[in-house]
Amino acid sequence: MRRSLAGSFRLSVASGAAIVALLAARPARAGDNDLLLWTLGNPDSMITCTICDGSDNTRVAGDPLAQTRFARMTAALGLAFVPGFGETAASIGQAGFEIGFTQSARILSINANEWATDGSWNASSPALPQAQQFSQPPGALMLSSLTIRKGIGGSFDIGAFATYLAESQMFALGAEVRGALIDGIDYAPDLSIRAWGARVVGTRELDLTMAGADAMLSKSFGVSGSVKLQPYGQFGVVLINATSGVIDFNPAHQDLKNPTSADGVFGDIHMLENRYNRAAAGLRIVAGAAVIGLEGDYAFGTSPVQHNALPASGGVVPPTPTQTTHQIGIDAHLGLQF
Repeated sequence: MRRSLAGSFRLSVASGAAIVALLAARPARAGDNDLLLWTLGNPDSMITCTICDGSDNTRVAGDPLAQTRFARMTAALGLAFVPGFGETAASIGQAGFEIGFTQSARILSINANEWATDGSWNASSPALPQAQQFSQPPGALMLSSLTIRKGIGGSFDIGAFATYLAESQMFALGAEVRGALIDGIDYAPDLSIRAWGARVVGTRELDLTMAGADAMLSKSFGVSGSVKLQPYGQFGVVLINATSGVIDFNPAHQDLKNPTSADGVFGDIHMLENRYNRAAAGLRIVAGAAVIGLEGDYAFGTSPVQHNALPASGGVVPPTPTQTTHQIGIDAHLGLQF
């Protein structure tokens, strides 16, 4: 039995590593959800050309709403990458191990000109005003996650996950740690606290990091001897940190005399200020080693659009604008536990 469990553990870890390697080795081609952040607009008066082919040096006024669009998009993208863990509050025990695959749908609530991707930019109509050059964003983002969870004793578990966004080259790598405060008492539900963190890779335009903590409550009910029903719920907070890379805001032209004349960045968004509440509820069915689950979640929050204060006007620093984002998610989970 020990050999069987050890072999299963090694096979599962190897499978997980293979999937992550395949994701990392995806061919470099543009997908509908790959980023085009320059289409959000120039957020500041930093561009020193209009044609940007070396024939002019006119300073271009920034779009005051560009930073808000950046904040809205990164909030929606960061919340989409929060994985549906498909777990209960109970610890799986020191010898326990679980591996699972989760398919997620994140329903977007965002304006067309706030979703700056290859699939939403209508490059065939450059003569139109920028607000009219966007197609409607997708109704939902589809993400696939591989999760691994291991008990370490003392009612503590650790885990790791990789989440891939369909039609893109982006995926998130993350880890979690959880401690069960109430664990395995017959007359009481299980209660645990979890902390997790993740970072999105696969794009040079955006540095996106998410972290969070939540409380989980669940209960296991035996059905027909070998089957367990495990309803669970959780509530917590999601923190999103977003920093843009250097972006060419006029990629159609190149100033050979001053190649950086059209370059700029968006204002940083710090995770301690960029906070969202997240609630989730789900049901797992466990039959032997097989686990099947379905989870729904809702995230919402209002946050400032940037960390840095706006420039003073008449000796008065104006208040930083805020934006409100909410998102609904559905997750289907399939796994094995040992």
